[in-house]
Parts: sequence; C-alpha cells; structure tokens
Amino acid sequence: MSIITISTPFNIDLEFRVASFHKRLLAWFIDFMVLCAYNYVVCKFIIFPFGLSENMQYALFILLAAIPSYLYHFLMEQFLNGQSIGKRAMGLKVVSQAGDEPTVSQYLLRWVLGIGNAVLFILPFVMIYYPVVTVFLLVFYLPDVLAIGLSRKSQRLADMAANTVLIDRKHKTQIEDTIYLEIEEDRYTALFPQVMKLTDRDINGIRNLLDVKKQNRDNDIYMAQIAYRIKEVLKIESDLVPEDFLKQLLKDYNYITRK
Repeated sequence: MSIITISTPFNIDLEFRVASFHKRLLAWFIDFMVLCAYNYVVCKFIIFPFGLSENMQYALFILLAAIPSYLYHFLMEQFLNGQSIGKRAMGLKVVSQAGDEPTVSQYLLRWVLGIGNAVLFILPFVMIYYPVVTVFLLVFYLPDVLAIGLSRKSQRLADMAANTVLIDRKHKTQIEDTIYLEIEEDRYTALFPQVMKLTDRDINGIRNLLDVKKQNRDNDIYMAQIAYRIKEVLKIESDLVPEDFLKQLLKDYNYITRK
C-alpha cells in the first residue's frame, strides 16, 4: 500500500496512506447494495403497486430511482466530507492533493468524469430484472480499475483530473498516534490562542514532527525553521525553544478545542 506525502503551508510534511484496492472494492460494493436496496424499495412499494400506466411508471422510475442513484456519490461526498456510506464503513475518504477538503468543483469534476457513474444509476435496476446484463455494464469500470493499478497514487481518471486522492483513515488506530493530549483543564492556561488559526492537518503535522524528533536528533534545524515560520505567520513572540514551543501549541490546541 503506497504512502503519499503532502506539505502544509508551514512546510510540515504529512503522510497519508492511499486506499488499497480491496477496500475500494468493498466500499463500492456496499454503496452498490445500498442503491440496490433503495431502488427495490422505490419500485416495490411506490411505483408498481398502484397500477399506473407504463409511461407514468417510467417517469417515476427516472425521477425517484435513477436520478437519486446517479447523484448518489456526488451528494454523499459533498455532504459527508468526502465519504459515501461504503467509504465511511471502510474508513476511506476523498481528500485534495493539497491535503485539505476538496472544493465543490473538485467533487463535481470527480463525479462527472467518473466513468462508472455513467451506468451506476441503472445497475441496481438491471441487477434486479436483467442480472445477466450486469456483467457487460461492469466493463465501464475497467478504465478506472486500470488507472488505479497503474498510477502512483492509485487514482482513478477522475481523481487525476480533479487533483484528489482516496486515502485510508484507519491506518492509525492508537490514540497516541493522534493529536489528542491529556490536559488538566482546571490548572491550564493557553499561552498561544492564535493556534486556532492553524488547520487540523497543520496540528497533525506538528505532532508527527515531534514524534520524529524523539527518534532523530538531526531534525533540530528543521524544527527551528517550522517554529520560526509559525511565529511569523501567527505573529507570536516567544522565547521558548522550538521543541517546547511546538509542544505548547499542541497543548493549547487541545485545551481550546475541548473547552
């Protein structure tokens, strides 16, 4: 499973693990089954029971089943912060190659150019009523499968165009691997409230940098550069040594976010 490195505005390198193919496949299958269940309920209990004309049934199918299924991935990723039901179940998430949340235009481009979306909205209906045809429609996913297998960041064609990547959020499972810190709130005072101007990925990068510092004493210069850059951008004056300054930022961030 490949690792990608992204630099924050403070020149802090963050590492993300690219989603593995089997997790992608399972996430897609979960989403597909969700759409199958949705289409079945719509057809079984809304469209067919009332003896409507064939044209009316077709119109209702397009309106209530096909269009929602077609928009499924775009709407889910937009409103669930880069995740669909399947992606959330498998711990996957769409992020921008800049390391932050994708914009609406990135989500839209990713969805429009998703070759599989061209048939996804009819796959549940076809699977229920014409299961043999399903195999032929899955050929539409072949270009994306090849792109995932051949690209360095395991990107679909749509991801390459939208500058997005699908990452695995579950590769860190221990609480000590996160930005969470135990703080005695009754006795604590935040020294640098400006820390809230940093993004979560900046804070996570600081934590990663401090973890590396414990293992490699050759990072003093790099840590000093990061501390200087943060002080410059946030207009902070402090005599703390770089390591203590960064530790203080982490403590202040944890304290303020839990108030």
